[in-house]
Amino acid sequence: MKFLEFQAEVEEVLAGALHELGYKKAVADVDLPPNDSYGDLASAVPIRLAKETGKKPGDIAVEIGSKAMELAKKSKYVGAVVPHKGGYVNFSLSYPRFLVDSVASITASNDLGAVRERGEVVAIEHTNVNPNKALHIGHVRNLVLGDSLVRVMRYLGQQVQALNYVDDSGAQVADIVVGFRFLGFPDEAPPGVKYDVYCGDQVYTKVTKAYEQDPTLKAKQSLVLREIEKGEGEISEYTRKIVRRILAAQLSTCWRLGASYDLLNWESQIVHSGMWEKIFESLKKMKYVKFQTEGDNKGCWVIPDPDTGEEKVVVRSDGTAVYVAKDIPYAAWKVGVIGDPFGYEEYSKDQPGGVLYSTTMDGKKGKVRFGGADLAVSVIDTRQSYLQRIVAKVLEEFREGASRKYLHRSYEVVSLSKKTASQLGFEIEGEFAHMSGRKGLYVNADTVLDKLKERAKVETKKRNLSEAEGWVSDVAEAVAVAALRYELLKQDPDKMIVFDLDDALKFQGDTGPYLMYTYARARRILGKTEGKPRVDAGSAAKLTKPQERALGKKMSMLDISANDAGEFLSPKEVARYAHELAVAFNDFYESVPVNQEPDPELRDARLALVDASSRVLAEAMRLIGVPVRDRI
Repeated sequence: MKFLEFQAEVEEVLAGALHELGYKKAVADVDLPPNDSYGDLASAVPIRLAKETGKKPGDIAVEIGSKAMELAKKSKYVGAVVPHKGGYVNFSLSYPRFLVDSVASITASNDLGAVRERGEVVAIEHTNVNPNKALHIGHVRNLVLGDSLVRVMRYLGQQVQALNYVDDSGAQVADIVVGFRFLGFPDEAPPGVKYDVYCGDQVYTKVTKAYEQDPTLKAKQSLVLREIEKGEGEISEYTRKIVRRILAAQLSTCWRLGASYDLLNWESQIVHSGMWEKIFESLKKMKYVKFQTEGDNKGCWVIPDPDTGEEKVVVRSDGTAVYVAKDIPYAAWKVGVIGDPFGYEEYSKDQPGGVLYSTTMDGKKGKVRFGGADLAVSVIDTRQSYLQRIVAKVLEEFREGASRKYLHRSYEVVSLSKKTASQLGFEIEGEFAHMSGRKGLYVNADTVLDKLKERAKVETKKRNLSEAEGWVSDVAEAVAVAALRYELLKQDPDKMIVFDLDDALKFQGDTGPYLMYTYARARRILGKTEGKPRVDAGSAAKLTKPQERALGKKMSMLDISANDAGEFLSPKEVARYAHELAVAFNDFYESVPVNQEPDPELRDARLALVDASSRVLAEAMRLIGVPVRDRI
């Protein structure tokens, strides 16, 4: 994207001016100004230098600006350099040449990220829904964050391993088995009920209530957990079959949402790999873990927190490992602190994003390799932040710098608005409600998608009366996915989301359907013209309207948002960019004629803007998983 080239030129010009003027230690940094009247990039370096030298910021700005103007004459994209009395130096684009080159670079390939250099190996773990229930809307926020981050990192050239951790040996899986084996629940779901929905909504919630009525049933859960941990025997084999049936149902929802994975990691295999035993013995020798002989944690192995004094149990008094003790070896494998004990086999070729692999314990690596990443990112909700800090500290004990390679992308919970909860069959007291499987407030992702699709279908039919039912259904499904993914991504990850069905489906405003509508509008313009999208220096000079220039600049800035998304592990940056680009396009569309322009040269230049900006919008939508359709 050419705006980054323009920025690099500005920084080079500014650095040269500072050097020639004797400000050799000053950093030549620039930023986007608050509005376009100040130019396209601005530097506040004169303000900092004023504090160091005692000179007036405006005088330093004039001094630097004058020298920068001389140097800018040799640059490709830097046009005007204007000092400001407030202590800023403002830089403007040489627009015609910049636009011609931007259009050429955007339209040269259908893959805007194809020219990236091969980057680091980055493992991104996300989704990770316990295989005892269907995905609810809170899980979908995890999926959307993780999957979008995978897409962004790949766009930036990183070699990404998309991992999905399957907790097939935890208490919630044991609860399902207790329901089937000891409480008489049928193994088969009722007709028309998805298997993960049946297990979560009926079996799991009723088993939880049964524990409250008869606490002795907890002994059955402990029995199942011990059998699972042994990894052999009839109950263990039965559990594996049930888990795989639930996982298959969960993955169908993930694929429906556009997510895909490279590898399934099974917690039971991590337990049986021996990695934890090696790490545990090393932690004992380091005296990093402590065996408690008294108090609440008597008989347990704990990790004392030197900062808070709090003790975290890693091995219970009955000898079973807690969750964090399983997460530590998994994290160590991800960043290469421990050897790779796994083999890898194909799990599914049906995944829309390509082959999905699974770990095995047969040791056969095949043609693929996983683990040993340069950077590992775990997308886990903010309630697990403390445990994630423990994991990072343990990694650091084994290898200096390992904790910096292990990053936690936390996020806040998703709630339903009171109106949406009512629409989905729940009556709540407050203005919003959190998801809670134990309390029975559990709105699964497919239910939300189906409701969105149902409404989108009505709107799509209104707009396309002559289209076949299959086409309408496909578009409505795409709109539903766009609405849900975008709504869960556009907010800062560290802020709670109150999801509202009506707001998410709007075709105007900050929504996924608005992006789809804008792209389709652009492609419709290109489908109804006798002109051709083309621009040269002469016709680019005719694009003088503010809306034309704003669109030309904005469409060249995708890489800035992608870089920010990668740096801050926040794909929200790309979602915000996509919306800003869509707004810029619609401002352009409503302000100037395109196909009705009588000057054919100017018409074709505007068509070039339409073509290039729609391609960039489509790429931004792809990076956040919003489906692209030429018509909706």
